[in-house]
Amino acid sequence: MPNQFELLFSPLQIRNKTVKNRIVSTAHVTVFTEDGMPAERERRYYVEKAKGGAGMLIGFGSSSVHPTSPALDWRVVEMFDDRVIPYLQRFSESMHEYGALVLAQITHRGRRGHSNLSWQRLLGPSRVKEPNHREVPGVLKREDIDVIVQAFAEAAMRVKKGGFDGVELSAAHCHLIDQFWGPHINFRNDEFGGDLAHRMRFGFAVIERVREAVGDDFIVGIRITGDDFVEGGLNNDIMCEIAQRISEHGMIDYFNVIGGSGETLPAEAACVPSMNFPLACFSYLSGRIREVVREPVIAVGRINDPVVAERVLQEGQGDLVAMTRALIADPYLPLKAREGRLDEIRQCMGYNEGCIDRQYRGIPIGCVQNPVIGYEAEWSDLPKAEKIKKVVVVGGGPAGMEAARIARLRGHHVVLYEKSDCLGGQLNIAKLAPKRTDFDGVARWLEIQLRKQGVEICLGVGASVETVLAQKPDVVVVATGAVPLVPPIPGLAECPYAISAWDVLLGKTPPGKRVLVIDDQGGMESTGAAEFLLDEQREVEIITPHYSVGEDLGPTNKPPVYTRLNAKGAKMLATWELRGVENGTVRLRNYYGGNETERTQVDVLVYSYGGRSVDDLANALEGKVAELYNVGDSYAPRSLHHAVIEAHKYARQI
Repeated sequence: MPNQFELLFSPLQIRNKTVKNRIVSTAHVTVFTEDGMPAERERRYYVEKAKGGAGMLIGFGSSSVHPTSPALDWRVVEMFDDRVIPYLQRFSESMHEYGALVLAQITHRGRRGHSNLSWQRLLGPSRVKEPNHREVPGVLKREDIDVIVQAFAEAAMRVKKGGFDGVELSAAHCHLIDQFWGPHINFRNDEFGGDLAHRMRFGFAVIERVREAVGDDFIVGIRITGDDFVEGGLNNDIMCEIAQRISEHGMIDYFNVIGGSGETLPAEAACVPSMNFPLACFSYLSGRIREVVREPVIAVGRINDPVVAERVLQEGQGDLVAMTRALIADPYLPLKAREGRLDEIRQCMGYNEGCIDRQYRGIPIGCVQNPVIGYEAEWSDLPKAEKIKKVVVVGGGPAGMEAARIARLRGHHVVLYEKSDCLGGQLNIAKLAPKRTDFDGVARWLEIQLRKQGVEICLGVGASVETVLAQKPDVVVVATGAVPLVPPIPGLAECPYAISAWDVLLGKTPPGKRVLVIDDQGGMESTGAAEFLLDEQREVEIITPHYSVGEDLGPTNKPPVYTRLNAKGAKMLATWELRGVENGTVRLRNYYGGNETERTQVDVLVYSYGGRSVDDLANALEGKVAELYNVGDSYAPRSLHHAVIEAHKYARQI
């Protein structure tokens, strides 16, 4: 084991258990449940993390302790139902086989969420709606509180009967316990409202009843925020006082400290910080909590690398480190780090569009970098091919690189052609946008793997039909990508001051102060170009036909992007589309009303309409090779996630 990870791979005592290292996968919703129970898909997902060497796995994010916190709305585990116990037993046995401690998170979400699916009315400390979901809850009566406190205890006992090592109480993300803590939410005038001591009574009642139920031989942890980033809410000073009181209470075994809250859209985005945030962005919060408590503290927030993790531990900002998304990108990160194989670690880039942003939309999580996530039962093993073939891959973007990697791992002889002088494709453009440099990690990891595996890489070669056929391939994979789409809008193609968002990032923008950006694509492409130009001190207005600029940006990406765009002076106008460019005038039409307007003082017109497939080679090779695959954007321009998972899927068939 490399000496550089002295603390990361040291054991730690938590109550009567020993965690073998300091690496934790914290609780998160996967949307893998079936009928409120943990599905086999979920178990296989966690088994990979256990096999990969993580010390502690906290499963079942936001699992529900009572029907008044409906599981259906978030596709979480119904920990209020005894049916769950056999599922938990199988789950815990699988994790323990690899030496991992396994815990489950339990909670009541109170007013957080909506009742659109379950029609179950929301409950809260007071009749105060959550700004994020905007539904007004009913007020918890004393008898309701007693029922919910007991439900926490019964849920914890189900977890214990399931063979788990412990349970984690969620008092973060603006769930019910921390709703009681919040002076801006809790306006009660009974024993559960008023000063901080009274506002903490509900949480203490839960802790005491849970500890009484599970006994002294069971871990009980708590997840809290270190600062909810909400005006008038639970700032770091208040949270330090709350944590200190919980510690002095003496019944909690560890603190798991996040930043942010589920209460507002910006605070929710901070809870699972994307690449818009720096690495280890909230370790200062866990560090402050650690100063006032006696129990171990888990540091949380974009700790995506073992070197960063060790630094957080060495600086005293935590006793354990949450590497949840890092373990999604590479479940075998702990094993690779312990063996010194750092260049083999597939590093989480904090994109979030493949994992957490899918979960927030009620879609099963995946990973842009790791196509196996969610398909562990089918794809965890990669068998060698029965017959070795000559495979030619054309295109060195993410789809082509992933196809080449999998084909080579299957045992095939692989030649990869890329017409430019470097691998990466569109990632080399995407990484140029503000706060997007982490895209570089995708191509870097793939290239390292290809060179280690012995894939023959031919850079600077624009492969033609003749080039490909000269290799006498058994299989050809075409991954030639896409180019910016220029739609047939009158005057756009001929406009001398019109430029694609891609070319903006490549530094090709014409001179001029006043910029109009047309955001039809709805993602990072247009907003990234707009911010790039704002950083050049240009005046930028963004027009979109959608309901909002960057319509398809996920919940953890959109708020920080909007925050920066507004801070830098961008103007944004929704539900308008480009209709034409003529004699220096840009014509716009309202997408719904049909009324038109003009922009006459535009120096630069930036357009973002997505891509147009470069499929000439794929079409020309039809019928000329025995096995032909067209993958990624050259088949149809879509997302990075689509490109990688599609390439992975078809390469497995070769």
